[in-house]
Amino acid sequence: MRKSVFVFILLVVALVVGTVLVYRRQNHDKMEYLAVTGATPLALAETVPAGVDLTVDGRVKQVYHFVGTALRTLATTRLRTREVDPDGNFLGTYAHVGIPVYNILEGVAPAYPPGTPFDRPLDLVVRFTARDGRQTFYSYGELTMTDDHLPVTLAFHRMPVLPSKDPREYTLNRFTEPLTGLRLIAPRDPDTARYLNDVVRMTLLLPRFPEEMLPLVRKGTDCVAESLTCVSAVAMVPARFEEVPLRTVTDWVRVGHGRGFKGIEPAVSGYDMRAFLTLNFPGETEADYFLFVGCDGYRALFSGREIFATTDGEAMLILPGHVREPAAVGYTLAPTADFFVDRDVWGLSHVVHVTAEAVQAGS
Repeated sequence: MRKSVFVFILLVVALVVGTVLVYRRQNHDKMEYLAVTGATPLALAETVPAGVDLTVDGRVKQVYHFVGTALRTLATTRLRTREVDPDGNFLGTYAHVGIPVYNILEGVAPAYPPGTPFDRPLDLVVRFTARDGRQTFYSYGELTMTDDHLPVTLAFHRMPVLPSKDPREYTLNRFTEPLTGLRLIAPRDPDTARYLNDVVRMTLLLPRFPEEMLPLVRKGTDCVAESLTCVSAVAMVPARFEEVPLRTVTDWVRVGHGRGFKGIEPAVSGYDMRAFLTLNFPGETEADYFLFVGCDGYRALFSGREIFATTDGEAMLILPGHVREPAAVGYTLAPTADFFVDRDVWGLSHVVHVTAEAVQAGS
């Protein structure tokens, strides 16, 4: 009996010591920081809570199911948001901890059924679905080809950012409760129109495109497009450039996703993308999308929100000729703020207006 009690006491002591050692190891830097500075940092480590789940499906080689344990293995980020709703009402300032969507998508393999014209995901959209059925959409490219500045993120922790003077009296943060699921935030966007609470599913979809009007995909073809055509539901007409202003971008570092460094361009001048689209597609909205297609069938899809409502959109150009040959025949699409240049389209031959309905009807 005494031996059993003694063994039990040893086990309890070992458990307590082990717990203390693990805690000290996990919190060593934090404890050391507090001991040295006496400060209380606000940006503390957070982890995905239990019960959070996410499914990735659609045009993927397999369906992916992530639960809290799997989500905890992905790299996280901390982002502050100043939130305004689509009607211009201030919703507050918050600090989020979450997983950039790019960190999830880079491990997801897209699938291309037989007969798919283009076997790269740059013409896909990603649909996010909340537990209550609400949805929002992004182009695949704006989630994966842009830089890491203010990434679209699935946040699992949120805390209000309070002013230093009388923080307890501050009442302008609408949301004070903790998150109970994954909250989609888009810090580049000017408002919360594409934010979504309690996301449970990401679906890769191919929108409906007028394939019969577009060039066939011919990989490796050294083609030239002598003209540029604008395609919409009502017309297929030559592109217009009158009064579209020229803009210049300097020190453009060009890096490809597949083959790496492609050069640094001291200066490139081209037509302003926003003005070009407004002229050629009157009545377009930020909810619509635009597909840019080269004469070899290469293509890239952009959301109207990214083009018209973010700072990245200000840096999008249509270059005359080629990047290094402005006197060459034709045009090149140049989203110069992208991290990767994979959404560049040389030999640009068609610009297609894709309605929000066509995106939502994707499969």
